[in-house]
Amino acid sequence: MASVTEIPAGTASVETHADQVDHLLQFQRDALEMIAVGRPTDDILDGLCRLAEAMVPNSVASIMLLDADRAHLWVRAAPSIPADGIDALNGLQPGPFAGSCGTAVFNEQPVFVNNVLSDARWARLIDIAERFNLQACWSMPIRSASEQVIGSFALTSFKTRPPEPFHERLLDTASYLAGIVLEREQHAENLATAAVAFDHMREAVMVTDNRNCIVQVNRAFERITGFAAEEAIGQTPKMLRSGHQDALFYSEFYRALEQQGEWRGEIWNRRKNGDVYPQWLSVRIVRDDNGEVHRYVSVFADITDIKESERKLWQLAHHDALSQLPNRLMLGARLDHAVQRAHRHGERVALLFIDLDRFKNVNDSLGHQVGDELLKEVAGRLVSSVHEDDTVARLGGDEFVILLEDIPHANAALRVAERLLKRLGESLVVADRTLFVTASIGISLYPEDAETPDLLLQHADAAMYRAKALGRNRAAFYAPELTRDVQQRLELEHGLRNALARNEFVVHYQPQFAASSGRLVGIEALVRWQHPQRGLVPPNEFIPVAEESGLIDELGCWVTKTACRQARAWRDMGYREFMLAVNLSPYQLGSACSSRLASIFEQVGFPREYFEFEVTESLFVEQGGMAMRQLRHLREQLGIGIAMDDFGTGHSSLSQLKQLPISKLKIDRSFVTDLPNDANDAAIVRAIILMAKTLGLTIVAEGVETEAQRAFLRECGCDHMQGYLFARPMPAAEITRLFSDTGITDGNP
Repeated sequence: MASVTEIPAGTASVETHADQVDHLLQFQRDALEMIAVGRPTDDILDGLCRLAEAMVPNSVASIMLLDADRAHLWVRAAPSIPADGIDALNGLQPGPFAGSCGTAVFNEQPVFVNNVLSDARWARLIDIAERFNLQACWSMPIRSASEQVIGSFALTSFKTRPPEPFHERLLDTASYLAGIVLEREQHAENLATAAVAFDHMREAVMVTDNRNCIVQVNRAFERITGFAAEEAIGQTPKMLRSGHQDALFYSEFYRALEQQGEWRGEIWNRRKNGDVYPQWLSVRIVRDDNGEVHRYVSVFADITDIKESERKLWQLAHHDALSQLPNRLMLGARLDHAVQRAHRHGERVALLFIDLDRFKNVNDSLGHQVGDELLKEVAGRLVSSVHEDDTVARLGGDEFVILLEDIPHANAALRVAERLLKRLGESLVVADRTLFVTASIGISLYPEDAETPDLLLQHADAAMYRAKALGRNRAAFYAPELTRDVQQRLELEHGLRNALARNEFVVHYQPQFAASSGRLVGIEALVRWQHPQRGLVPPNEFIPVAEESGLIDELGCWVTKTACRQARAWRDMGYREFMLAVNLSPYQLGSACSSRLASIFEQVGFPREYFEFEVTESLFVEQGGMAMRQLRHLREQLGIGIAMDDFGTGHSSLSQLKQLPISKLKIDRSFVTDLPNDANDAAIVRAIILMAKTLGLTIVAEGVETEAQRAFLRECGCDHMQGYLFARPMPAAEITRLFSDTGITDGNP
């Protein structure tokens, strides 16, 4: 049995809305010409199928009609379907599961099946689909003049795909014209049928004589232009002109029409009520037997909706969907124009690069929906804080840029930045929550800092990072050395990503000892980067980059799992009475932190009661109640300990300290270094230890390096110590030897 073969791509190529309208108008003109010259019905129906196939590559068209008793469908036209395929389709009974055509006729509604092999409406015809490689089938009911369904017009594709609006319009037009042709056949009145087609077309038709006077219009002309037929006939098309096109346009229009016999394109005309609107117009000359101009036939469509769609597409392409601010593309265009203008007129341009501080914490703790609402509020505040002529753009995430043109001096840009910081610092309510947001702003100037738009943006970005490094919630100007810093940061970030993939990180461990007995009571896990060129890189160089780039979650999980696995190995050797401490970045806090940690404990088999997170005091100061809630959840749900690292440097209040979910305080090394000689440090350390004892907290002193420091701390009642006096951070194997040398097992010497 022969199989249906793919139809090669036709000459039409649907690329734009204008092209689509043009193809549909061409389709109708060709069909109307076949009708007007009185070609046989079967030739016209075959012609409709071939015209449709030419516009939809890899498809075949068919027309099926109901028989007299309306019980079966029979193929009337299918020029590209072989005979055995037509035999398989003939006699199809309409119903809710009769393929696309049978269902369309039964329901009297269009049916668009994107995948015939998975659609229930094709289940009974699946053997036909598989035999002839049918993948998609779109069917449109054919109606008679009385609106009765008499058959279907279908496009069957050899690949799965949904119809585009153009395909639906093509099917609608083809089925409508097929209905007209069949109506003509029924009444055998060629002229009457042509008149029906002419009068019921959705596109306007205007026929003018050789003097360019209007002699005939259809109903669509009346509907689109607002002029009744009796008002238009006898007039010239000048009655429709809007004034958007000048005399030169019409001179070239008529010259092209005379030379080529037709013209098509976009034109703006005026309705009777004065409204100006866009048309897609196609004009063709009809000549008599002597080759002289007899008529001009114009077919046009109102493309107002298409132009509006194009406007919306332009809006989507040039504006951020969330904030409706200009996006990176539009900012680039405006910045380029601003730099060119400033160059011509000797003016100054300022670029403000704005990045919200710790915005990731909002998304992680409150959810992305709250984060999006916060970004919209920020966008509104930025727009309201600058002049209407200034450009406020969103680059993505929590990054915004403001373009200031023709500013008198650098201080003017700084004043704008300070105004923005003040406005952003005011509380705002999002999802019934009162939030506070700060930002870091980098400022670059043209021509002082850069003479090209790209460099100006890069330098503003670099200045923003400088503002963050200076403590956030501030503005900073660009300095040339920042470019090198940013480049180094990018290289470091790239290296970090490779390091994770190549397992270049190692964990070193620093032991903690009891002040009274000298027994090993704790081990702090410290990550190091074993760089292939630089050697061992300390964490203070790469942890901030990991936090800003979002790599800290993956790195933090790896460190925690590695340390727990090693601590489990020590416990299996008999060394059990020690706490394992791992540093926790504030960027790791979030809804998933607890579940990730629980999963690690379960996989490794390390007892969670011997695990503690070390967090910095600044975390509680900067994040307040949010951090307390999340850490309290970790402690209560998992039973782990929380230690406050670097105590004394974050300026937390005593009233806040008693509410914190911590069990241990670590005195920062800056207070230990000058002990016992510095009276101020000695007084501070005594006060910290006394306060901790009162609150029932364990005290650990960091950075102990001398016997004098050790003696003073032990006298003050310090519980545990760590520092170079006892041991430096070391690989796991050296900790194992340390356990072995002390002979500590199960907590006993």
